[in-house]
Amino acid sequence: MKLKESSLDFYAFINIFRDDIENSFIKKIYQVNSKEFIFQIYRSDVKKRDFFISLTKGISFYSADRPDEASQLAMIFRKQLSEKRITGIEQINFDRVIKITLHTGQEIILELFGGGNLILTENGKIVFAMDQHVYRTRTIKIGEAYVPPSLINPIENFDVFKKIVNESTASLVKTLATRVNLGGEIAEEVLYRLNMDKNIMPHQMDDKILNQVYEEINVILKESLENRAYYYKDEEILSPIILKSLKRNPDDTFENFNDGIVSYLNNYPVEEKNKSSVEKRIESQKKSIEEFKKLMEIYTEFGNKLKMNIPSIEKLIKIVNGKVKNGDLNGFDFGDLKILGINPAKKIFTIDYNNINIDLNYTLSAGNNISNVFNTAKDYKNKIEGAERAIEETKKLIIKEREKVNQKKRPRYWFETYRWFFSSNGNMVLSGKDAKTNEKLVKKHMEDNDIYVHADLYGAPSTVIKNDGIEISEETINEACQFAICMSRAWPAGISSGTAYWVYPNQVSKTPESGEFISKGSWVIRGKRNYVFNLPLELKISLIKYKEYDIPMISPSSTRVESEKWVKIRPGNEKRNNAVEKISKILDVPRDEIEPILPPGGSVIIETSREIKELG
Repeated sequence: MKLKESSLDFYAFINIFRDDIENSFIKKIYQVNSKEFIFQIYRSDVKKRDFFISLTKGISFYSADRPDEASQLAMIFRKQLSEKRITGIEQINFDRVIKITLHTGQEIILELFGGGNLILTENGKIVFAMDQHVYRTRTIKIGEAYVPPSLINPIENFDVFKKIVNESTASLVKTLATRVNLGGEIAEEVLYRLNMDKNIMPHQMDDKILNQVYEEINVILKESLENRAYYYKDEEILSPIILKSLKRNPDDTFENFNDGIVSYLNNYPVEEKNKSSVEKRIESQKKSIEEFKKLMEIYTEFGNKLKMNIPSIEKLIKIVNGKVKNGDLNGFDFGDLKILGINPAKKIFTIDYNNINIDLNYTLSAGNNISNVFNTAKDYKNKIEGAERAIEETKKLIIKEREKVNQKKRPRYWFETYRWFFSSNGNMVLSGKDAKTNEKLVKKHMEDNDIYVHADLYGAPSTVIKNDGIEISEETINEACQFAICMSRAWPAGISSGTAYWVYPNQVSKTPESGEFISKGSWVIRGKRNYVFNLPLELKISLIKYKEYDIPMISPSSTRVESEKWVKIRPGNEKRNNAVEKISKILDVPRDEIEPILPPGGSVIIETSREIKELG
C-alpha cells in the first residue's frame, strides 16, 4: 500500500483477521470525516475494537480521533446497524471491494477504489449508497440490485486467469496490475521473481509460461498470510510480503500486519495526508505528460529511422509475410531491430525499440506503416497538450478548494437542535424532530406569551411560535401552521394540502384523563382548538445571514425572506438523497447543511431564484 491498500493488502487483512471480526457485534459508529468511519465492534472473547474504514485508504484496527458529536450519517448508520452481529467478511473477486454480512441478511459493501463508496443492501437491493452513480456496466442507486465492479475472480483458477490474460491487449505487467487486480507494485514483483520481461505481450506466451506466472501469484498470496508487514521508507510502501524487486531489505518489519498499517497511518508524511484529490490529480497529470513526451520522442525517432531505411523495411515486411504463411510466429532479429513476435489475428508484428513495443502492420506498405508511426507520435503530442490544459483547469479547482478550506467553519446554534425558521414578521418558530425534541421543546422553550401549533395528524411534531418582544400576527400563525403540516407525515404521503390548529400554552398539558397514558413527546390539548385549513405543502430553502454566517433556512414558501438564493420544493418522487445533492449544489452549501433541515420523504424542486436560474 502507498496510503491506499491494494487488493493483496485486503486479501491478507481479511484472511488474517477474519476470526477476530466474525461473530462480533457492531456497537457504536463514528464518522471521522467525509470518507472515514469507525465501527466499534465487540465480542465476549475479544476486547472492544475500533474497525477503521477509510474509503480512500483501506481498513484496519485503528483508533482514529473521534468527533465530539455524532454526525447525521453516523446516527443513520447506528440506527440501521447497531447491535447487529457480523456473520461474514469477504473480499469480492480479489478486488478492492469488501462485503460484510450481518445476521439479519443485511450487507455492508465497501468499495475502496477511486473516491470510495459505502453501500448498504437488504435482500440484495441497495437501501443506502453514499455515492449514487450510473456506470457503463452497473447502477449504484437505491432500489437497484447490487452488482460488484468485477463479476469474475481473476485468480479463482488457472483457466480463468489464462482467459483474462489472453484476452488482454496490454503488456503482461499492465494486465496483471489492472485485469488481475494485483496493482503495479505486486505485478512487477511477480515478474521480477520469474526474471521475465515485464513488457512482454500475452500473445507471446504459451501455457507453460502462463502457469509459472499463476503459480508465482499463489506463492505471493500464501506469503501475505504470514501476518507480517514490511516498510520501505524511500518508496513509502508498506507490504504484507518482502518486495524482492526493490533489491534491498525493508527499513522496518512488523510482526503483525495490522501494527504495520497503524504505524504507517500514524507516520505517513503530513504533507501527503493533507494533499487534496485535485493536488494529487495534478501530480498524476504531470507524470502522464512526462510519459507522453518520452513516447512521442521514441515514436518520432523510430519513424525517422524507418524513413531513412524504406527498402530494408519493405524487405522486413516480406520476411514477416513469409513467416506467417509458414506458421512461424516466433521472434527474430533483423539487423539492429529485435522482432518480438507476430500476431496474425491482428496482422501485426511487434518490434522492441528502446524498451518500447511498437507494432507494424505486415499487410501495409513501409510508407503506410511509417505514416502510422508518425501519427502515433502526433497523438501523444495532442495528449500532452490536453494534459497541460487539464492541469490549468485543475489549478483553478485547487484555488477554489483552498478558498473553501479557508472559510471559517460556522458554529451550530441552539435552535438547530429543532426544525426552525424566522417568520415574515421576525418571530422564531421551532418544531420538534422526534419524541425527545418534542418533549424538550415544550418543557424548556414554550413560555406563557408563545403559541403552540400542531398539524391535525397523529404523530406530527409540536411547534412553538416564540414571542420574544415581537407580537405574533395572524400571518405568522398561518406560516407556523403550514410549517407544522409540512414537517408531518403528510409530506412523505404526498398530500398537497392539510390542516393544522393553534392554542395557547395554558391549554397544553402533560396530565392525561383518568385511565389514559401520554407517551413521551405527546401532549394533551384542552379547550378550543383554532383550526387553519387548506395549507399548501410547499417549502422554501433560503440562504440567510445570521450573525456573520450564511445559513440555509427552510420555511413555508410564502414566508418573506431577504435572500438572493432560494429553492422551492413540494412533496415528490425525488429520493431524499438526490434532493439533498441538488439543493446543496444549487445553493453552494455542504450536504450536511441541507440534510438535517429537509422534511421526511421525497421532494421535488419546483422553482429557484432568478440569480440561480441565470447561473444555471
